[in-house]
Amino acid sequence: DIPIQYVCWKQNTTITYSATEPDGDSVVYSLAAPLRACGTPVTYNTFPGSARVTKILSQNPLCVYDFPGLPTGLYSPTNPIQLGFDTVGTCPVKTGVVRTLTFNQQARTLSFVPGVFDATALPNSGNNKYQIAVLITEYRRINGVRRVIGTVRREANIIVINCGPNTTPNPVTATPVTPKSGTQTVNTTDTTRIDVRTCNYSRVELNFTDPDNLKTPSANQLLTVTLPANINTDPNLLDSGDVGTFSLTGNGTTNPRGVFFFQPSPTTLGRTIRLNIRVEDNNCPIKGVQNRVVVIRIYKGFVATASAIVGATGIGNTTPASNAICPGGSLTLQGGVVRPDSIRRIATNTTQAQVYTYQWSVANAGGNGLPAVTTNQQIVVSPTVTTRYRLTASPTLGFAQGSCGDTTSIVVRVVPQPVVAATASVPSACIGAQVTLRATATRPTGTGSNLNDTYTYTWSGPGITAPNNTGATIPVTPTALGVNTYTVTARGASPYACTATSTVQVLGLAVITAKFAADSTGAAGKYNNRPPVTFTFTNQTTPVVGAAGAPTTYAWTYQRFKDLSNSPVADPVVNFSTAAAPAPLKLTQAGYYRVRLTTSVTGSANPCGTLVAERIVFVPDLQVPNIITPNGDGQNDLFRISSVNSTTSKLEIFNRWGRKVYEQSNYANNWGGDNQPAGVYYYLLTDNKGVQTKGWVEVVR
Repeated sequence: DIPIQYVCWKQNTTITYSATEPDGDSVVYSLAAPLRACGTPVTYNTFPGSARVTKILSQNPLCVYDFPGLPTGLYSPTNPIQLGFDTVGTCPVKTGVVRTLTFNQQARTLSFVPGVFDATALPNSGNNKYQIAVLITEYRRINGVRRVIGTVRREANIIVINCGPNTTPNPVTATPVTPKSGTQTVNTTDTTRIDVRTCNYSRVELNFTDPDNLKTPSANQLLTVTLPANINTDPNLLDSGDVGTFSLTGNGTTNPRGVFFFQPSPTTLGRTIRLNIRVEDNNCPIKGVQNRVVVIRIYKGFVATASAIVGATGIGNTTPASNAICPGGSLTLQGGVVRPDSIRRIATNTTQAQVYTYQWSVANAGGNGLPAVTTNQQIVVSPTVTTRYRLTASPTLGFAQGSCGDTTSIVVRVVPQPVVAATASVPSACIGAQVTLRATATRPTGTGSNLNDTYTYTWSGPGITAPNNTGATIPVTPTALGVNTYTVTARGASPYACTATSTVQVLGLAVITAKFAADSTGAAGKYNNRPPVTFTFTNQTTPVVGAAGAPTTYAWTYQRFKDLSNSPVADPVVNFSTAAAPAPLKLTQAGYYRVRLTTSVTGSANPCGTLVAERIVFVPDLQVPNIITPNGDGQNDLFRISSVNSTTSKLEIFNRWGRKVYEQSNYANNWGGDNQPAGVYYYLLTDNKGVQTKGWVEVVR
């Protein structure tokens, strides 16, 4: 507010140019060119440029300073003063940059550090002298159109002086000292800002210091603080308690202090108050001066709070940060007030609960879970859908009773229930065999960020015991015949921790052993040594049909693989039954047969035990002659009873008087009369099963 400003070389300076507008119109600030006549801007001089500068600051480690240079040019409204250079960056390369002028339109300040001082300048010369101008334009909305109402111009002469060792006072710092008031302070190089809340009491302290006193206590520089004399009574300022009051102590000492007491009424909502403060030291011959704008902004006092209490009941859990429950759960909501009421207006023994009433309501009607009593400070809700709960807190005692209440809200989200799927690596398995169970949990689509939840899994079922009952994938061993049911519970991570369950079944199969017995009879129903031979097979497979918990299938086959001479043959495999008890099998061709029983369990991918049984059966070819002529001509010389050279039968020969003349086990078709006289002989043929065949044979010589 002083037309000639003396500023210190190399020291930060802030100039204030705040204007007032009593009609409430908008004002816009901009830098402009000073006028040398009415409506005629000045002609700016040329500021000198500089060449590129590169120099080595140190060799070890290497550090280089580089300034790219500054071309010459004209001063301008945004570049009205020569500011000098700053060094930025770190080694190995530091760079010189031109300082900039800070123009704060909201705080209505201009801050800069003069960088050039000419000690040889004559008093009447223009050296060390600069001029700045600020244009303030007033706007008003008329019939919906923003129009310019008027302008005002503020100009000031800047004279840069060498303040020597003296430094300007420090910028004013503001500190809130009342907790929970919502008051915030911001201290920057050119602005001190205080944001306060309506209805809330708070105290903010201003501290005025000088760096020279901090560096050299013996300097004893005294500070004089100058601010509007009508700060507490001007309606455009603090207005005698409508916004608050200000008091200053220790003015003219080394450390003056100021205190704001705020408790704005609701009618002051939205106001912005700017206080121009000048701090001046008493250094001689040149005083240090610091100008400051303290900006006070008044916001609505959001004093009511609504929060969720940790430990929701029902399905799942929650935290106050999430305000979410799982389907079927409930949540405790806590109302509160964070307003630090002035002790000047409420008795100190009056508790918060006694001076506020609470009223809960819901924004959406369906599935809100609101309890019958909604005037308690704490309520329990059980919504079935995501619901917003509103809380109105109204003061019954204290400052501005009836107008300093507040409304807030809290959203309780009902998190969609996850879906868990459980699968088994095989649908059925033998008792004692290992099966892998796998679970996968997901949320329904459309739930946004909740899709990528992290789940833990807990299993229960036959053969599962802790601690081997957790994990998305676990091995299990069915222990019971038939259906083994396994249950998995998936639990999401905090803050939701919703759970879901699923089951999977594994068919437990008994260990099967394929086995059967074989027997044979002749065509007349008796054992004999001549084809055809009828075989019966008794299925001895264990367990019996159905005991494995699933249908058991059977496949019966036979194949003649050798003839009577024990030579291999390539007869095909013949399927002759699929029944558990097959019909009798009649074989008409002599030779050796391989009979197989193959069992399987329907749906089993894991066969249990021995599933194939095999037996070898023999069909003899007994052709007994009734005459032999052992005369050495190679024709009927021997008593041949089979086409093979040996049999498994025992042969006994008797003469007509019943005397045994020959006996041989495993007869080899080699009896040719054995020097017995011609005549009729009787034979007895006994096979390996004890079946006997009797007859006679005539020996002709």
